[in-house]
Amino acid sequence: MRFLTFITCLLLISACSDQSQIVLDQNEIRQRENNDDLKSLSEEFSENIYQPHEDIVVAVGYGLANSILIIGEDENFVIDTMGGMETAERILNDFASYSDNPVTTIAYTHFHADHTLGAQVFLDRYPNLDVISHETTIEEFEKFFGIKRDIIGARSGKMFGLILQNKDKAESNGIGIKLEAGIDTPGYVRPNITFDETLSMQISGKKVDFYHAPGETDDQLFVWIDEMKALFPGDNIYKAFPNVYTIRGTSYRSFRSWYKSIEKMMSLEPEILVPSHGKPILGKEKIQNILGTYRDAIKYVHDQTMRYLNMGFSPTDASQMVRLPDNLSTDPYLFELYGTVEWSSRNLFNGYFGWFDGNPTNLYPFKESELNRRILELVSIDKIEEELQKAMNEEDYQWALYLSDIAEANNLDKNEYIEVKAQALKMLGSKAYNPNAISFYNSSAAEMTGELADVALIGDDDAKEHQLHQLNIDMFLDVMATRLDPSKVDGQKLDSLVYFKDLDQIWKLSINNSVFTYKVINDDQKTDVNMDSIAFKKLVSGSLNPIADILLTNQNADGERKKEFLEFMALFRE
Repeated sequence: MRFLTFITCLLLISACSDQSQIVLDQNEIRQRENNDDLKSLSEEFSENIYQPHEDIVVAVGYGLANSILIIGEDENFVIDTMGGMETAERILNDFASYSDNPVTTIAYTHFHADHTLGAQVFLDRYPNLDVISHETTIEEFEKFFGIKRDIIGARSGKMFGLILQNKDKAESNGIGIKLEAGIDTPGYVRPNITFDETLSMQISGKKVDFYHAPGETDDQLFVWIDEMKALFPGDNIYKAFPNVYTIRGTSYRSFRSWYKSIEKMMSLEPEILVPSHGKPILGKEKIQNILGTYRDAIKYVHDQTMRYLNMGFSPTDASQMVRLPDNLSTDPYLFELYGTVEWSSRNLFNGYFGWFDGNPTNLYPFKESELNRRILELVSIDKIEEELQKAMNEEDYQWALYLSDIAEANNLDKNEYIEVKAQALKMLGSKAYNPNAISFYNSSAAEMTGELADVALIGDDDAKEHQLHQLNIDMFLDVMATRLDPSKVDGQKLDSLVYFKDLDQIWKLSINNSVFTYKVINDDQKTDVNMDSIAFKKLVSGSLNPIADILLTNQNADGERKKEFLEFMALFRE
């Protein structure tokens, strides 16, 4: 098993006369004339080390994100640890040429892989290491790599082009040109110091302040060192339009929280700005201008999306109508090379109002397959083929995708339609401006045609024991819950008692009403099996064989009811 979404009526009355005055031009919104902007941005991420202050060392371009060294009197502090152990090892070695002080503290600006998965390298070299994060980071990390992992993992591979051959890759991922996750060995370390709103610490002679600053993630923090007037904003600012919605999938990212966090940073009046992606920025006035325009862009999209929604436009229409004014859209920090205005705008409705768009047709919609079947009852397959060929000839590739979806869903000459759809996707990828869109289009086409890169990505079987130790057992149990097929347990009430020796706890695993639950119990009951929690994690993640490693030996587990325990666990296999 693998381990690793009232007043409107009054406003409609007053605003309905304005709707006809708004003209949509999707191509203008989504594309620029060329991708020189992306080429230029790629140069920002060439591998280099910058030193904006004698005690600040910034590694840029080693991976997707930066790692930042703060040099203290006799100890050092690192902000963000890269996306894998091999890359982190290189950076730690290069940092040593600037200071031979031990690293005693690291901080995660947020839970994303490109900031956290290199931490084990620091812990291996400095065993007394403290790891700082916001108090929700552990939960966010374990949801991301637990119950969300299957969907986000597959979509991340497409968004970042991991599965693409080099000829099909975008020149940049928008916030970097290398991606370690899936290639480097993961080395997450669970934080041991967390906080709610603020935390102040003395780290080797420097007062370091940590502020909760929700934005790109809810657990985001920024670091402030007042004596340097240095701000480390994490991923709340980078040289691209903010990714208020990411197409790999994400919980709602609040516009309001993000721009309020930027205002909090602006109030400190930093003179050095060291983002977690891209080069450091120097100069109080320059930094205020960059932060101010970033704040304005986020707030503009929020406010104007709400204006159009309140006028009665649908979420899709509203998102395609919102455009940044020229003074914002021409700012290099707001080029749509990571997030986009349209994707961000579209997500505002979901965040504020949820999935229902107000159209009663969508209260109980048809399944897509049923809708497509009914469409084909109205329109002959000959007409679909005629329109599909016309769409391709006229370079109307979006319409071609819709048509091929209808045909594909009805299994009509499937290979032929897959080929046409793949070609439409490739053409959209070739015309797209946003690198995430380029990669997703091209990756989707490559999946269909089998033109995939010959690469070996790190998978579940490569998970090291040290990594499993860092993850709470709840994460594995929550993943199990999402694997339970209710048809296998309909009407049954089942329990299994497990004693985790290393935790000195008895856990009751239960299935009732086709729902899996778990809890720690205090009763001294006879257990089905006794094992260390690491053995359980290995069993769930597939690195222990139920028969050879559990049933036929007591090396990893013992107990008189091991067979019954394994039968219970088998209910969660796909």
